[in-house]
Amino acid sequence: MSLTRRSSPNDINRGVSASSYNAFAVCDVRRQDCDDGSIILQNTVALPSPLPDVIDRFDHWAASSDTAVLITEPSDAGRRSLTYGDAARLSLALAALLIERGCKPGNVVCVVAGAGCDHAAVKLACLRAGLIHAPLSPSLTATESGLSKLQAMVQTCQPAIILAEDACLPALRKSEASSSVTVSSLTRLANDAAGVVGTHSTLPDDRTGTAPEDSAAIYFTSGSTGNAKGVLVTRRMIAAVQSAIAAHWPFLTHDRPQIADWLPWHHVFGGLDNFFKMVWNGGTYHVRPTPTPDTIAETAALITSTEPTIYVDVPFGIKLLLDQLESHPDFRTAFFARLELIFFAGAGMDAETWSRLNRVINQSSDVVRPTLRLASGYGSTEAGSTICLAHEQPGSPGEIGVPLPGHSLRLADVDGHMEIRVRGPNVSPGYIDAHGSIPMPLDELGFLKTGDVAAPVRPFHPELGLRFDGRVAEDFKLTNGTRVRVGALRQTLLTACAPYLADVAIAGETHDYLGVLLFPSHAATELDPVTCTRFFEKALADHNAQWPNSSMAVRRAIVIEGRPDPSAGEVNDKGHLVQRACLRNRQTDVERLYAKRPDRSVIVPAMPSNQV
Repeated sequence: MSLTRRSSPNDINRGVSASSYNAFAVCDVRRQDCDDGSIILQNTVALPSPLPDVIDRFDHWAASSDTAVLITEPSDAGRRSLTYGDAARLSLALAALLIERGCKPGNVVCVVAGAGCDHAAVKLACLRAGLIHAPLSPSLTATESGLSKLQAMVQTCQPAIILAEDACLPALRKSEASSSVTVSSLTRLANDAAGVVGTHSTLPDDRTGTAPEDSAAIYFTSGSTGNAKGVLVTRRMIAAVQSAIAAHWPFLTHDRPQIADWLPWHHVFGGLDNFFKMVWNGGTYHVRPTPTPDTIAETAALITSTEPTIYVDVPFGIKLLLDQLESHPDFRTAFFARLELIFFAGAGMDAETWSRLNRVINQSSDVVRPTLRLASGYGSTEAGSTICLAHEQPGSPGEIGVPLPGHSLRLADVDGHMEIRVRGPNVSPGYIDAHGSIPMPLDELGFLKTGDVAAPVRPFHPELGLRFDGRVAEDFKLTNGTRVRVGALRQTLLTACAPYLADVAIAGETHDYLGVLLFPSHAATELDPVTCTRFFEKALADHNAQWPNSSMAVRRAIVIEGRPDPSAGEVNDKGHLVQRACLRNRQTDVERLYAKRPDRSVIVPAMPSNQV
């Protein structure tokens, strides 16, 4: 079998000795203060030129380590695995079959499936054949509203074919989403390809060459602050992000990384960033179940058997893992055996989880590697997943680091706060709808407007590191004209009400004061209702004493039983509370917050005497 290559990938960033490498690279971030008050931060660490194509990186590992494992997934027999060599041969056969079934370079292949070996092979096949991979959530096929959303996404993508998990096929074939496009079984296609492996040693002669600016994927935004939008992801974007991460975190290139990951592949965090991080660096991707109290033991067993080098999760998943780490010493030993990085993103970490995580690390000093780092970052679908990464051990949750090597940030004033804007090869050329592409919202200097806000970790020195400070779209004004920074207030309240607050929805738009819906943490279940209410009443009163202004002080609160409901759109796939959906779904509770005479269940915390 021969594998076509467009350039030699070389062993980028490798050859670093075990005694000399650091987990985080030394950053050179240059600051430029502009006349308009904005600040430009440029990470001057250079990326390879030209950037290798991601399929060339994969082929390098397939050629040099045919039997190394690329991906494993749960199966009836335990775990199914796919080696780099087998994935190379299977993806080549899949690419040929897709072309034989009418797919042409530039066509879209929608895949309605979770993470797994067959899906991984299709991702690689699309890269080989110049096709555009568009992953869609299989959970959308479970409800009529989900199918309606899926139909809109299919209309946006206009695919040549839809490949789906077998469980999704009946609903898909009955829906309008499949009325004008072929729907096929992903498993059956992969089995057909496995039966003709070796028949296709190269792709057909009419294959057109691929270029860095070609689209490789379409990912839909999570819709946290609006309707989901299709984002074009180019081959250059993937290469730029993975080259930059490898330069920023040299430990990835020292030993082949291993990750046990549950994050959904229809979002860039799991399906683009984590998966291609393994491909780029010759690592192994172990698919694990979505974290729940019922599945966390299965996750612990997988981690024990594989001893990953990277642990990536959202704070909710970290909380569940901490339960295992705190109560099972053997698991704790296996977890830290080879671990180089604990990375959290997707939602702000509360003070209780942050404290527990650091305590477990400190109490495990006998097994923790000296190079272990705790880190977070920041990114968006429009920037190919990653914009900023930690460059040092964070002092508190919310720190997002500095711009990626080869990329720049602009911090521009928006209503007195600094909006994050990004420029570099990781920025998408545009959104896509059923009528074509739509340009990205760029400013006059060509920076992508993210709608998110940052603040310097060290006052007046953003070049030394940033912290996430909320989303512009979540902010609102009280009727007195005061702007409420929802992201900053949420983090402040999580800290003020630790360890008994898991999340909070902040109300006040169209009103003249703030009210909040409090979602208690698991720790709060140990309190009786009266004690829990008194705790929140005092914690909020203390908060009001420190922050008495109307943009921060909480005048009323309600303790909500249960957690925000993902099925109702109150939590996105990354675990982040969708503020507007939560308030909209709980309008009755919001009305109770603002009743002229609040009922006895409404908490009315004390205010400083000069603010009452």
